[in-house]
Amino acid sequence: MLNGFMGSGYFRRLPVYLLLDCSASMAGDPITAIHEGLNMIHRLLMADPQALETVYISVIKFGDNAKQYRLVALDRFVPPALEASGKKSMGAALHLLADSIEQDLVFHTSVRKGDYCPLVFLLTDGEPTDNYRRAVARLKQLHGIRKPTIIALGCGSKVNTAMLREITEHVFFMHTVSPEQIKSFFKWISGSVGIPQ
Repeated sequence: MLNGFMGSGYFRRLPVYLLLDCSASMAGDPITAIHEGLNMIHRLLMADPQALETVYISVIKFGDNAKQYRLVALDRFVPPALEASGKKSMGAALHLLADSIEQDLVFHTSVRKGDYCPLVFLLTDGEPTDNYRRAVARLKQLHGIRKPTIIALGCGSKVNTAMLREITEHVFFMHTVSPEQIKSFFKWISGSVGIPQ
C-alpha cells in the first residue's frame, strides 16, 4: 500500500509533526500523559483506513536538547520513550522541524503526487531557554507545500503567550498541566488529522 504511494502516485502523504516539551517542568504525570497521548493518537489513526494510507508522523522532543524521530508512515510509527529533563530547547526543535520540512517533503510531479502541507502541533508549558526567533524566521519563509500549519498549546501558568503568538496565530491555552487535559489535547489532535479535500 505505502509502496504504491512511492511508485504509482495514487496517494499523497499528510506529514504530521508533534513538537513536545520534555523539559524538567513536565516530569511526572504530565510526561506520562504525553506518552499515553501518543499511543492514543497511534491507536485511533490506525483504525482510520484513510489515515493509514496517508498520515506520516514525526516526533520532535525538546528538553536539554532537541531530538527528532524521523517522519515515518503511520503503520511504522512507534511512540518514543519520553523522559523529562533540563531546559526548554524549543529553538533547536523548531530548527529540526524546518530542516525536516525542507528535506523530507515531496513535491508534486507528473508521476507522483506531492505531499500536503504539514500539520505541526506544539505543546509546551513555559518559555524557551534558547534562541527560537531565528528558527521562527526560517519557518515563516517557507512557501507552498512547505508552509506548515502550526497549532500551539500552552499549558500552565508560566507560558509566554507573546512567544507562542510569534510562532503561530493558532494558539490555545490550558491553565493547568493536568494529565486529563493533556490527553484530551491528543485526542483532539487525532480527530483533527483528517484528509484535506
